[in-house]
Amino acid sequence: MALDRRGYLQIPQGTEGFYLDEAYRHRMLTTEVEQLLFRWGYLPAQTPVFDYYDAYAALLSEEEARKIYRLIDRDGDLLMLRWDITLFLAKQMGMILREDDLPVRVCYADTILRHQNREDISKNEFFQTGAELIGTNTLDADLEVILLLRRALQQIGVPLYYIHIGSRALFNASFGRMPKTAQQRLRRAIVLRDMQTLSTVSSERGVPAARISALRQVFSFIGDSQELERLAGALQSALLESELQQIQRLQQLHATLGRADETAPYRIDLSEIGSQSYHTGVVFQAYVDGLDTSIAAGGRYDGLYGTFGLDVPAVGFSIMLRKLQDDTDVDARFVPPVAEQAAGDDFVQRFRDAENRRRDGGSVVL
Repeated sequence: MALDRRGYLQIPQGTEGFYLDEAYRHRMLTTEVEQLLFRWGYLPAQTPVFDYYDAYAALLSEEEARKIYRLIDRDGDLLMLRWDITLFLAKQMGMILREDDLPVRVCYADTILRHQNREDISKNEFFQTGAELIGTNTLDADLEVILLLRRALQQIGVPLYYIHIGSRALFNASFGRMPKTAQQRLRRAIVLRDMQTLSTVSSERGVPAARISALRQVFSFIGDSQELERLAGALQSALLESELQQIQRLQQLHATLGRADETAPYRIDLSEIGSQSYHTGVVFQAYVDGLDTSIAAGGRYDGLYGTFGLDVPAVGFSIMLRKLQDDTDVDARFVPPVAEQAAGDDFVQRFRDAENRRRDGGSVVL
């Protein structure tokens, strides 16, 4: 019988391995980000590689469920591999947190395993480094997490990027009463900036033409807080009070970020409505030129922890470090050291010479 050679020549889609120089750069990048997170008061958490599928099934969309690797354990229980660290972390922390512990700042750096089509493998979404602020739903908490993401990207030397900030709460205020199927179509349309589909779906649900026009302008908006204020003023009569409140919150967030960080690469982008089904409030993604997907994503998820235990708000982000590795190849901090040869006529002499030079920070082989 002919052997299937795929097991020898390929690895499963949604996984990867990297070695030597590449692995060294990855480890140094991860360490650089982790040290920054520690200085901001975030302590590490480690999630399991797999968990019971049923614990998360209700939180997954059909599209998300298709990306998950599942397996059966020896007792017949259905398990899922770690597809999204935020979900696994919410369960682990939700089971142990108490009110007295809050707020809690945690960080992580670990692999994720998800199925990707062959054409999507280049997206390098295999390793997440991130942070979560658990137990507070204030504007200050949102500001802290976005600024921490900004500092992390600066720390590893990403040269040019933009952080786009939007709101799932705004989307919910506009479309939350529509059927789920309509909401799914609208979410996809807004993310793709397909305003014609937004108009079609809204019209099918009986939304007046004047309001549809206002919604098109809102969810296609990209700009700063002053421009958003002018747009909201012009559309005030067509917008709901709940929508205006969310817009005002984004204005305040963006304006404060600008005062705290004068070189702020922040844009209000109302087509950003959250990459995960559990998002509830502010959402954001970071982009660099040359990539068609974000290098980092985050947001607020105030209902997630309550699914697993203590019902507390949370906000956080994840950076896809593997996407950034090529951009840091020339950074001396991440270049592997060139090992020198130890001197000496025999092994003992070479060992002693190597030890002396290693104490001075050198990389020496025997």
